[in-house]
Amino acid sequence: MTAPAAIHLTYDSFSLQSTNLSVFFQIVVGFMEAPRVRGVDTVIPSLAGRAEGNRVNDILPILLAGQVTYDPDLSGSAAYADFWANMRAMRLLFAPDRLRADMVATLTDGTVWSISARPMNILQVQAVPDEFTEWSVEFEGYGDWEQVGT
Repeated sequence: MTAPAAIHLTYDSFSLQSTNLSVFFQIVVGFMEAPRVRGVDTVIPSLAGRAEGNRVNDILPILLAGQVTYDPDLSGSAAYADFWANMRAMRLLFAPDRLRADMVATLTDGTVWSISARPMNILQVQAVPDEFTEWSVEFEGYGDWEQVGT
């Protein structure tokens, strides 16, 4: 399990950690883990071992956990409207039928890492109607994280 290491996280250039915390997601799985690979070894019956095949990075499962709520400076109907606007924005951003986009994590040491990823599923963990929802969002990362600017 990945410790929440990113101090700033974006997906498709949209900040997933807003300053007012109305949208705040962290990586739970998929930053420290290794991607699955494609390729297989060949077992040759007449030999003692295996012939190692070519393997390439394939899919890296990524799990985000976070919340969607409203701007805490708002109240009443303005707060409800802001909540639903944030919900619609996140549902569009995390739609499983969309094309992949870059997920970018800026770590505490200032390094920036990126991976091309696609949302696969949104799971609601808990909700308070018109005010708050907690989600887990599953992604497939393609390949592995790469440091930006190196």
